[in-house]
Amino acid sequence: MGIRHGHGRDLLLIRGGTVVTGQASLCVDVLCGGVGEIVAVGPDLETPTGCTVVDAGGLLVMPGGVDPLTGIGADAAGFARSAEALAGGTTTLLDVMRPEGDLATAWRDWRHAARHARTDVGLHMLLPDASAPVLHAMGGLVARHGVNSFRLSMAAGLEDGAILRLVGHAAELGALCVIEAQNAQAMACLRAELEHAGITGGEACLFAAPPPVEAEATNRAIMLAGLRGAPVQVGPVSTSGAVATLAAARLRGQRVDGHVLAAHLVLDEAVYDPDGDATHDPYITVPPFRDASHRHALWGALVSGNPGMVASGFSPTGQGAGLTEGLAERMRVVWGHGVQLGLLTAEEFVYVTAEAAARAFNIYPRKGAIMPGADADLVVWDPDAEETRPADAGGLYAGVTLGGRALHVVRGGVTVWKDGAPCAAAGHGAYVPRPAFRPALSARMRHAAHLSERAGRL
Repeated sequence: MGIRHGHGRDLLLIRGGTVVTGQASLCVDVLCGGVGEIVAVGPDLETPTGCTVVDAGGLLVMPGGVDPLTGIGADAAGFARSAEALAGGTTTLLDVMRPEGDLATAWRDWRHAARHARTDVGLHMLLPDASAPVLHAMGGLVARHGVNSFRLSMAAGLEDGAILRLVGHAAELGALCVIEAQNAQAMACLRAELEHAGITGGEACLFAAPPPVEAEATNRAIMLAGLRGAPVQVGPVSTSGAVATLAAARLRGQRVDGHVLAAHLVLDEAVYDPDGDATHDPYITVPPFRDASHRHALWGALVSGNPGMVASGFSPTGQGAGLTEGLAERMRVVWGHGVQLGLLTAEEFVYVTAEAAARAFNIYPRKGAIMPGADADLVVWDPDAEETRPADAGGLYAGVTLGGRALHVVRGGVTVWKDGAPCAAAGHGAYVPRPAFRPALSARMRHAAHLSERAGRL
């Protein structure tokens, strides 16, 4: 199962709750121990001598959340803020590192900073180009460090030829490419025109990346991956056109997935102040917040499993036009506006906030599952809690209603959040190496791509 949490842990029994996984809900107990794994799951488990018991009566017990996209990078202070994720029930972050030099140095810098994380962590390495040194370093990251995903940014100007080489090489290594699909040239042209017209506030963020820019780039990213028969994930997606493109590709037989940011599920373009200061605006992000019709389309797509997961997009410094808040709110947004409003079941909630990302990045059932042998990452959840942030409180989620609440959070068999506060003895999280996908996958994907191309010509 890879690196655990070191020395043996005291036994911990979560009793009396309803265990919810991505497949079912059962009234069973969960016993944790060993070196941070789940030891047993079953009804009315006996309490071992010296075992700590957590009473979950009337509450839900779910796998710790897996956030598929943060942008902390080599920022130790940023990783210290991962305690906010624990407050919201998320116990694993998959983070993006944007290298400034060679990939080996970037890995070492990121790994050093990530030791300050309060959650478990994994890495997506951003690839700046398709040069020979980058292609060589990819193999080392996969084989030696358990990095099985690479971030490609069309928004940063990565060209189609480079994407073709990178997705093909990644597939041969058993790795997945995650593509930020935005048309960089169109965005740069629009941004220059807006600046010339004196439009530099929040509106400029919106007008410089209109929906067709994302839809076109999403279609192009999927096409390029298809030419190499490679699986691909696209995101964040924020438009009805992008999710329709994902759905169409899956109907053709391509192995594609996507992720949406939690904030895009509850906020729309009304957040932009035409006269505001873009420098300090928490809503300045790529992709921008869209009109309500796109928000509704994202919920519909999420219900149908396409895209299949929800990310926070958190970046402590706004790196890569990320969001400077949202670690704690990610799961509460989905519960409040998905489950409590009847759009999602509790099982679907677990899937989109934990299991889907664990499966996509090859760490299931270590993460995203409640079964013997899985990591003991668990959340005791109050399903009826509800909170509306004051509209004048400031910040990303001002005025937004959040649902559910993490009352007790266990990471690696140890209680790390309880009674609204982090536990002093929680320590730091572990690095999660992610195995490469099996070698036969690449050949099968290439064969499937040829079949989908034939079907498209019929």
